[in-house]
Amino acid sequence: MPFANITISTRECARFRDNVIGLAATKISAGVSVGIGGHSNEEEAKGDEQFEISDGRSVEEISDAIVKSNLQLVMSDYIYV
Repeated sequence: MPFANITISTRECARFRDNVIGLAATKISAGVSVGIGGHSNEEEAKGDEQFEISDGRSVEEISDAIVKSNLQLVMSDYIYV
């Protein structure tokens, strides 16, 4: 059976993201930095933002929303098969 990821970015509003969590979302971003070099500790290295964040909730707030939807929260950088 084919497998497709559905990633919901912070470009979408919080209301939309909360409603789509239970439908088919496989990845949901949270607490992101959209500036070029935004994860750098040096203020000078940061560039202009690449896009506007509509849902600025933290990782903890998104985690709580997932759990409130009676879904299992899985946080992983790598999945080994």
